[in-house]
Amino acid sequence: MKVPLHDRERVVIKTREHSRVLRQPFAVFLFLTAGCAFLLGYLSREDLSDWLTNESELWMILSAVLWFILVLIWCVTPWVRWLRTCIVLTTERILFRTSYGRSDLESIGLYSVRDLIAHTKQQAVSTKPGTLDVVLSHGHVRIMHVPAVSYFRTLAIETMNNVHQHQRTNAAVDTSNSEGIGQ
Repeated sequence: MKVPLHDRERVVIKTREHSRVLRQPFAVFLFLTAGCAFLLGYLSREDLSDWLTNESELWMILSAVLWFILVLIWCVTPWVRWLRTCIVLTTERILFRTSYGRSDLESIGLYSVRDLIAHTKQQAVSTKPGTLDVVLSHGHVRIMHVPAVSYFRTLAIETMNNVHQHQRTNAAVDTSNSEGIGQ
């Protein structure tokens, strides 16, 4: 996916939601596949009741179709949603698209960020995924399932400090008019 950047804006880090969001769909896939395989094996037996023996092929087809529909809804859809997620830190802003949000990228300018709070289950581990709370002057934004959330927070704070230093040096340097006379 191509990230829309402004002039002189650069990507610092680009990632997507942590893959732990796919654990439940994978477990559901295994459970559905095992259940369908058991049902197909049971229906292929010779010693079934008369009412099952007469319609066993229909029941086999229905169970396979039901497996396909349930796998599509409960496994493939979350996987596709995860593929569409994106979390990007640039030199000017944080862009993100969550799995349950709107389809377009949401943007938070680094100049409007007051604080970044990283939440993980085990503190002081920089490689653990977690939640990043972006505190703004008018509220906060919560970005879930950020991989290595502490490291992402550190990079964002360093980038914000670099932006503020760059703005201060540009303001201090540009104090004369076009003829070289101070204002």
